[in-house]
Amino acid sequence: MRILLVDDHAIVRAGLKRLLEDEFRGVTVAEAATADEAEASVAAMKPDIVVLDISLPGRSGLDLLPALRGKTRVVVLSSFADAQFAVRALRDGASAFLSKDRAPRELIEAINTVSSGRRFIGAELAEQLASVVAADHPGNPHESLSAREFEVFRLIARAKTVSEIAADLGLSVKTVSTYRARILEKMGMASNAELMQYAMRNGLV
Repeated sequence: MRILLVDDHAIVRAGLKRLLEDEFRGVTVAEAATADEAEASVAAMKPDIVVLDISLPGRSGLDLLPALRGKTRVVVLSSFADAQFAVRALRDGASAFLSKDRAPRELIEAINTVSSGRRFIGAELAEQLASVVAADHPGNPHESLSAREFEVFRLIARAKTVSEIAADLGLSVKTVSTYRARILEKMGMASNAELMQYAMRNGLV
């Protein structure tokens, strides 16, 4: 089995690599820290599985997903334990979604499930996901946002400043300000307060 780990934290990749090498005999584990590195590695090694973080510097993991569709199976392993991110990931081609705070055995279970051609959703997200899918209708303003815009939108909705968001996502303040302007325009809103109210009304934070 060939597995590519995509995460911008070296210590996280090291821990995951150790876990996978202990669990799967003869596994080959490669690493990438950015979406661009991941695309190059997928082309070079043709992994069976990609374990992908959402929050990456530059292009996010969700932005990368469409480029991986049909080339490999993707397990999204994210610090965002939120059904909205799971919905987006699965729509864009992920085979599994689970949060980083789950037990290591759940990641192993996800990889085994995905390897057999099935999808896997972490237990804590399953009920949330069913509710979101049932209630979600095309045309909701937040559905017009790109993956990165949605990420920035949720951080704004949590009352984070532009500087704090830039630090969290590894982006420049100018880039985050540009995302904020696009979000307000796409959603037809004029202020952070409106974004916060919308997020709370729709259970997005």
